[in-house]
Amino acid sequence: MGLLSTILKGLLPGRRRRKKKRRSRVKLAEGSGFSPSGAGPQSRVLVANLFGSGGKDVSERLVGIISQQSGFATYHFDKILKQNLRIPLLERLLAAGEQGATWLREENADLLIWGEMEEMGTVARIRFLSATSPGDSQPGTFGLADTLDIPIPWPDSTGDIIRSIVTATLLPVASGSKAPLAESLRKSPKAAYKALEDFPDDTPKEYRANMLSGIGNAFATSFRYGDKKALPRAVACYMSADALLSPEETPLYWALLHTHWGLLLEADARTRKSVEDLETASKHYQLITNELARETNSLDWALAHVRYAMALYKLASFDEARASTHLKAAASSFDEAFTVYDRSTLPVKWAEVMNHYGVVQMSLGGLGSNNAMLQQAITSFRKSLEVRTKELFPMDWAQTTNNLGAACFALAKRTKEDVMYEEAATCFEGAIDVYRKRKGQKKRAKVIFNNLSKVREHMGKAAA
Repeated sequence: MGLLSTILKGLLPGRRRRKKKRRSRVKLAEGSGFSPSGAGPQSRVLVANLFGSGGKDVSERLVGIISQQSGFATYHFDKILKQNLRIPLLERLLAAGEQGATWLREENADLLIWGEMEEMGTVARIRFLSATSPGDSQPGTFGLADTLDIPIPWPDSTGDIIRSIVTATLLPVASGSKAPLAESLRKSPKAAYKALEDFPDDTPKEYRANMLSGIGNAFATSFRYGDKKALPRAVACYMSADALLSPEETPLYWALLHTHWGLLLEADARTRKSVEDLETASKHYQLITNELARETNSLDWALAHVRYAMALYKLASFDEARASTHLKAAASSFDEAFTVYDRSTLPVKWAEVMNHYGVVQMSLGGLGSNNAMLQQAITSFRKSLEVRTKELFPMDWAQTTNNLGAACFALAKRTKEDVMYEEAATCFEGAIDVYRKRKGQKKRAKVIFNNLSKVREHMGKAAA
């Protein structure tokens, strides 16, 4: 039955139908989620059945393992999140992610653990989906393409690896206090690393490297939440994993590893504002663009170009003497990414990258009074807003609209064009309206309001 037919049928008079109660498919694991009294609301973690032979049995075992971890409640979710194998990997994961996000909303959960059985049921490929974005530019973040691949049968100590990575993945998006999870994460990756010793010597190197990378991500997340000692431990895990991988034999594992490695080093360098260390971090992204073949690994290649461009943009703010060189290199890297990110096939990613591109162009426009580059930035932001609409993506719309307002204002101060002042004011007003309605965004709204006041002040002077 079509959606319109369903709506019309509900409006027409007739026999009242009893609403069918949705059968719950979640079951709380026994002994799960112990928290001290007064700890506040608990996060909910759903474990779906893995797709493939033996997947449900593995998922039930996962529930038992994860439920031993305190600080959140673990539920078995008796469904399978399937993937459409007839479409490319990224599109497949995005589609599955949309369905998984619906389940998380319906069950009021923070994290969904799902995945599939590989290699004739001898490998459990575990995936993680968060209810809210954990920020994919943060160290340790598990994205849609990241997996924890565990050969079966696995040693009993494997539970230490699984619990550590689940805790790290949940921490950035957890409901309530994050302190207990962060404290737990200071210890668990060490036990996870030791658990690797219990795997047989003939464990395929790509799976051993994958687990090492996951443990490295757990250390990286712990570092993100204040554990300074976790930084060298994460790097050690990444280095050990890198020795087992190559861009020719295991391109996806290798690219993900160097992305996480770069993000960790970048976060540390940015905190300390170290130009040298930020350059070292950016080389991990550049290495991916140089080693991966665009023809066979186009999406990973393009994403690395975006990461490299963003690192160069940050370098420009630290290294003012070479700011122009860094920004021009960033623009060139974005140009490369756009040979893959196409609006017709990947509109959301295209719009995100176009917004970043506009920011770099706006920075270039601020150097040497380059009005033409400012105009290009304005064009990029307008293009991005054709996809990032207020109705579908209000926060993304507000971000890009604010950027457009800043570019229009910068150009208006040079050209004194009323139409540019007016567009800047309209953009700032729209962004303020969105941010004021969102929790935790009042400070940002205040900053934009101050910029709006400056626009109105310039408009008043121009009128006088």
